[in-house]
Amino acid sequence: MRLELQPGPGETLDSICGGEVQVLQRRLGYRFTLDPLLLAHFAVYEAGALRGRLMDLGTGCGIIPLVLARRLGRKDIIALELQPRLFSLAERNVYLNRCEREVSLVQGDLRLVEAQFPPCGFAHVLCNPPYRARASGRTSLSIEKAIARHELACELTDVARAAEHLLMSRGALCMVYPASRFSDLVDVLRAHRLEPRTVRWVHPRGDRPAKLVLLHAVKGGRADLTVLPPLVVHAEDEHAFTEEVRAMIV
Repeated sequence: MRLELQPGPGETLDSICGGEVQVLQRRLGYRFTLDPLLLAHFAVYEAGALRGRLMDLGTGCGIIPLVLARRLGRKDIIALELQPRLFSLAERNVYLNRCEREVSLVQGDLRLVEAQFPPCGFAHVLCNPPYRARASGRTSLSIEKAIARHELACELTDVARAAEHLLMSRGALCMVYPASRFSDLVDVLRAHRLEPRTVRWVHPRGDRPAKLVLLHAVKGGRADLTVLPPLVVHAEDEHAFTEEVRAMIV
């Protein structure tokens, strides 16, 4: 079946990473943010995700695998997506970016990874999970947005359990998560033998509290946490990115 690689009605074609990555998205559906780009770069440059089989849990439109493959030179990437419409969009994006050899897509539920993947088969797992608890804030009228943002189809425990099953011993999980839920994140990961190894706080500006945390945890690792220098997103002008962030997206 031939895939349509041009934007259809209600879709946009967006370019990032200096034009290296082209992304089809729906105007009114779920659209990726800066967070998965920060996660992809963190995983490679700070958490050592340079080689070995890698899983992206809840890939959405496929943004993380595309950045890993096109910008960061990664191969052997599996991307799992629950929602059929987002899966089909990710499939088009993989072909649009000619990443069929580097990225394999699987439609499935991360809560059921035991049924789709054997244990201990991955060196790295990445996840940009829903940030909001089921009853937290207003739920979007778009089911795509709602599932991506709220814990409707998976909770933090589900992500940790999936990573524990998928990762080999000393394998690495990398996540981006709200800074306000950091203690919950650490508690859940440790309950699934995933020991935090590296964290980096993400601040909207240098004079403002962190909004996000980038975390690297090791399956069966020892307690030996490194806190990296903070990542600041915006410079003095709130509409301009810092040089570090700009280098990731331009």
